[in-house]
Amino acid sequence: MSNAQQRTIPITENGRLNIPADMRRALGLEGAGRVILRMDENGIHIMTREHALQRVRELMAPYVTDGVSRVDELIAERRAEAAKDEAEAQAWNASRNKAKTADDV
Repeated sequence: MSNAQQRTIPITENGRLNIPADMRRALGLEGAGRVILRMDENGIHIMTREHALQRVRELMAPYVTDGVSRVDELIAERRAEAAKDEAEAQAWNASRNKAKTADDV
């Protein structure tokens, strides 16, 4: 929706409200469905999942490099850390066993 719109609508005693039909259509909402509510210091914002996903993509765009999978990078980093931890544990166990053997002699 390119033009901001504002409406005053009633809220029932149990907190329900109806989004005006023209606004639902502008958001691509047809029939029953789900929306995302976000509350901040400026109030409550209603958005569709598609709009929320588009917003995330816009926020992440500066950090995305074409042809690079961040998931693959993360998995590789985790595997490297796990291998390093395993090597350190083996070295610690080897030194501990060596010291224990020296004490037994």
